[in-house]
Amino acid sequence: MAPPVVVASPRHAASSIVGSDTNKTSSSYDHLTITSADIALEKALHNLDSLHVDYRTIPLEDAFNWNAIAASLDPDLSGRWYLVVFRSIRHPDADHGALYEADRLAHEEARQSGGILKYWYGDLNHRRECLAMCVWANREFAKKATHKPSHIKAMTLAASMYDTYKLDRYWLVKEKGSREFRIEQVGHNVYETR
Repeated sequence: MAPPVVVASPRHAASSIVGSDTNKTSSSYDHLTITSADIALEKALHNLDSLHVDYRTIPLEDAFNWNAIAASLDPDLSGRWYLVVFRSIRHPDADHGALYEADRLAHEEARQSGGILKYWYGDLNHRRECLAMCVWANREFAKKATHKPSHIKAMTLAASMYDTYKLDRYWLVKEKGSREFRIEQVGHNVYETR
């Protein structure tokens, strides 16, 4: 069997950890903190890369170099992080400029809100398929971001810009002593079609 084709990540957005939120929308999020394990993972995720040209459609655990990232971490480090993966097929008449601008603003808002360790966004393939992914310090940071104005605006574009989209949620888990991650699906996925 031939080794997998390794391709450079199509587009990486910078990640940034912010420990506090100057624009708090709810005091229920005041307790959110970033751990030393989060900081170590954020640094390691600078090397996150797709392993296959078909990363958009294959299982998440096979699509990226997760275990290379895990192996680069201190073996004694343990943690559980929250992944949100958006897989889509863009409508042929979608306004690409409006989508990219909404995405850029939502990402910046998430960075300012705190807790996002990595944002990864791929290019469209010839079937107009795409994958975007956020790695969060925890689920609460991700939930907090969904209530922000730019994220809400980006969500409203989905119905008119995509033929289909699927929102998958996972736990990215590293046990103490392990050199690998375990990826666990969380709950039910959100799936929409035109």
